[in-house]
Amino acid sequence: MYKSNNINLMDKEKLLDIFDYLNKRLKENQLHLEITIYGGSIMTMVYDSRPATKDIDCVFSETNIKLLDNILELTRFTFNLSDNWINEEIKEPLKSLLKEDKEVYKVYSNLKLLKPKAEQLLSMKVLAARPEPAKDFVDAYILCKDLNITTKKELLDIVSNYIPLTLLGERQINFIKYLGEDLGYDWE
Repeated sequence: MYKSNNINLMDKEKLLDIFDYLNKRLKENQLHLEITIYGGSIMTMVYDSRPATKDIDCVFSETNIKLLDNILELTRFTFNLSDNWINEEIKEPLKSLLKEDKEVYKVYSNLKLLKPKAEQLLSMKVLAARPEPAKDFVDAYILCKDLNITTKKELLDIVSNYIPLTLLGERQINFIKYLGEDLGYDWE
């Protein structure tokens, strides 16, 4: 079978349409679901910092997986999404977190969307510190501005609430240094 790698980007409107559609299918099946959304989806919907995202980084609450898989497949088909439109790989970096601070983003009749607080999201971006084309640097910059972070100490105080600082290696240290530079501060 031929599989296309064509990635259909999801902008804020499309993401909200998808969640609305998901809610309707959940309701039809008398299923309630809680989804915690991370990464690009949150940056697209909450911070309007990027025009679109290629996937939805998320974790699902416990539910009827067989029924949920059918609903997700129906959603993928309806919105012409790529096969990997749902990305649960976020579960791995979540294991490094000391704690999670989630808040409600949006509530539908049968679907509740949660998101990490900005401080947690920033900490996760610093830990990931992936090179371009990943958007970790741009996202971290936006989150620092949003949280009014002006010193390296403020940043590290926030990060240490979520991630053991012993996990920060050379890549993350350089990331923090360049982040400070771009924000207009000397974080040597």
